[in-house]
Amino acid sequence: MIPQAFIEDIQTRTDIAEVIASYIPLKKMGRNFKGLCPFHGEKTPSFMVSPQKQIFHCFGCGEGGGVIQFLMLYEKVTFPEAIEILAQRLGVAIPYQRQEQNRMKPALYDAVQEASCFFHKNLLETKEGKFPLEYLYKRGIDIETIKKFRLGYALGRNTLIDTLRKKNFSLEALEKASLAVAKGPGGYRDVFNDRIMFPIFDARSKVIGFGGRIWKNLPDAPKYINSLEGPLYSKRDHLYGLNFAKDDVGKSDAVIVVEGYLDMIVPFSKGIHNIVASLGTALTVEQIRLIRRYTSNVVLLFDSDKAGELATLRALDLVLENDINVAIVSLPKGHDPDTLVRELGKDAFTQLLDKKTDFFEYKIAVFKRMYDIGTIEGKTKIAQEMLTTIAKLKSEIERYEYIKKLSLYLDIKEEVMLAEFRKVAVSATAANTRSEYRQAAPQPQERLSVTERVLLKFMFTNHKALAVIKRNVKESDFSSNIARKAAAYFFKQYAAGQEYSAQSVLGTIADKEVCSFVSQILMDEEIPLDKELFKSSLAKVLTRRVKTIKERMKTEIKEAEKNGDRERIRVLVNQYSRINSEGQDE
Repeated sequence: MIPQAFIEDIQTRTDIAEVIASYIPLKKMGRNFKGLCPFHGEKTPSFMVSPQKQIFHCFGCGEGGGVIQFLMLYEKVTFPEAIEILAQRLGVAIPYQRQEQNRMKPALYDAVQEASCFFHKNLLETKEGKFPLEYLYKRGIDIETIKKFRLGYALGRNTLIDTLRKKNFSLEALEKASLAVAKGPGGYRDVFNDRIMFPIFDARSKVIGFGGRIWKNLPDAPKYINSLEGPLYSKRDHLYGLNFAKDDVGKSDAVIVVEGYLDMIVPFSKGIHNIVASLGTALTVEQIRLIRRYTSNVVLLFDSDKAGELATLRALDLVLENDINVAIVSLPKGHDPDTLVRELGKDAFTQLLDKKTDFFEYKIAVFKRMYDIGTIEGKTKIAQEMLTTIAKLKSEIERYEYIKKLSLYLDIKEEVMLAEFRKVAVSATAANTRSEYRQAAPQPQERLSVTERVLLKFMFTNHKALAVIKRNVKESDFSSNIARKAAAYFFKQYAAGQEYSAQSVLGTIADKEVCSFVSQILMDEEIPLDKELFKSSLAKVLTRRVKTIKERMKTEIKEAEKNGDRERIRVLVNQYSRINSEGQDE
């Protein structure tokens, strides 16, 4: 979608030290800068930034890369979103490639932004907005909250179309932004008419769509009308209020998930700031992956009616499958988060949070109402449902403990329950594999020899050296998995003679572990880029490979002698002699 040449250009025009210094304090240390790492708690600075190499690396937690990787980690955004942030800082437009809708995106963003301002002004400054405004006041929404969430009012009657057409927005753009809809040959009408408007923001606070709610009693009208799925908005990919809540979600390392706009806004306005809404749907895989950027702890707070119960059950397995800890809060009958906070206060809400249960207790309670635990059929149904959920857990210890707990609850022998679990787990294996989006904490790296580090640093910075290494060295010649992985990436990614820089390399590596490893090697000042050192290091690696082969052949000769295999002995001895003589000739 974004041309590689453009990515390289904006990286070249960006000073990584300047960008990072706009987020965290940095102190000059010789040619580099040093600071406290923003990605893990530390009291002694181990976070280094090199303006010369345009890279950063934390020697405490292992995070590292270029300016794009920093923005992805700090802003919790995707690779394309990090490019957008850089482009915005430089004041340049991204030359999107591919579909027409991507080229229209800037106009669509502008359209929904203008629409949100228009709706907001209607609510606060027009006589028509007086009664919707009073309705919000009655629902416990004060003026500060209205302004913060930019709540508005859609007059309808094509007032939005007329306003935006005067600002040169095309009807095509308004339709693609789900602000206008065709009503016949050549005619259009406003999508939203006489409704309170909730702008939906992405995680970076850009308006991407709207929810429109009725504010007076209209029995035949749907309570909510939402923007249609389009180039900007997909409800599966976003969480309402995340732009406001993300900092507090990170600080508390937990997120409360509710269903609706007001269920999020009212508790937030009363000081519950780590709360988001699922846009009226059960949690999706995309929303869970979005949550994982900020925390691995989720509290589900859906309505206590049948629909809310089913939404919770659907969400539970999906959350556990993605290796997120989940707890459930059951709301009192007749209440949702909005009414609970308004009628009983913030303290009642926080006290309810303290009574949250884990997935096991919640599901057991639900299934107890659904099935007769006193019958064989009922026990079997509950066991199968619960074991399917337990199979989603990543920890073998947790699995075992919950299986024990289930066997006690159903009064079934533990060994029988384990046998049944093994059947369930076989069918769930594929679904229980780790998601490619899972961001595991960096693991401590094995300390490589100076010889290998020299070759790797030359490989990462010099296309001529890479060509020589590629001809003579194999991935298996490196002693650690991550070094072999990085070597494999470079061998595959760069053709002979293809020039590159450390900066351009870090702008293309999608694998977080490889990126951190490359930045660590590049930041290592103990490794000089000396040609003679490179030659001697290359020779040492080749010598080590020969030595390894000879040791293996000695073992094979002994094995052949033990088995009395004379032919095998003859072949191995001849090979060993040839390798030995070639080594002496060198």
